[in-house]
Amino acid sequence: QLTRQGDRFRRPCSEITHCNGSDYCWSFVFLAVDLGSRYTQPGLYLVFEDSIELLFTRENIEKVAAEMWADPEKIPPSVKEAVEFQRCAFCPLKGSKDICDALRPTLPLLDVVDKYNSFDQVTAIYKENDEELCHVSYTTMQRALRYISNLSLMAYCQVGRRYWKYFIGIIPIMDTQETANRLYLNMYLAHEGNKEAVDQIISRMSKEITITSQNQATRLRMICDNDAFLNAFVLTHMLTDILFENKDRKLRESLEKLEKSTQQE
Repeated sequence: QLTRQGDRFRRPCSEITHCNGSDYCWSFVFLAVDLGSRYTQPGLYLVFEDSIELLFTRENIEKVAAEMWADPEKIPPSVKEAVEFQRCAFCPLKGSKDICDALRPTLPLLDVVDKYNSFDQVTAIYKENDEELCHVSYTTMQRALRYISNLSLMAYCQVGRRYWKYFIGIIPIMDTQETANRLYLNMYLAHEGNKEAVDQIISRMSKEITITSQNQATRLRMICDNDAFLNAFVLTHMLTDILFENKDRKLRESLEKLEKSTQQE
């Protein structure tokens, strides 16, 4: 539950005398709708305690990427030409002389990332295409970095986008376990219950995401020396590791949840 104070956001349930914590919080609903009118473009927004606001919309990401690519102080020619800075070997755009697509969503954060610690509070707001309602997460800097990593994988990485149909219903600010459950359910439904086919997809996806996340960390290390920022991308492949654990139990739980939600509708 969040309320808005000017241009800042708080999680004040314990401070509100009339809130007993057991009822559905309508202030959250009103805030989410209000944010939908304020944040009009699809994308991820981060609002920090000091009121600094970062926009991870496609328009702003492309703007920042173009500016950094053109600035030799931000990305020197020697870095651009380095083998480690090139696209992955299995990327469909391998050989292109421009910045890796997966790297682009990280760039708006580079100038401010050193100002914050891992456990500093931040409000993450995600707006999907053609939706007025925003998804809100009151979280830490460490987890917000993971959200950016997820956004990079699902919406920008040329390899990650191959799996777009498995990401239906998944947003970057979802909990990792919840994301893995929904991802597995999408795979199961897409392959009509063929568990062998699902295992093959998970295996291939795991290998590719592990490589891309490691390559991403290497590229970032060449233009940024913040370890917390780098670790968020190194840990991205944990998503597929979770997929391998107790797959049948996850499937059963996901199907039961889907059946309950269908009955309620």
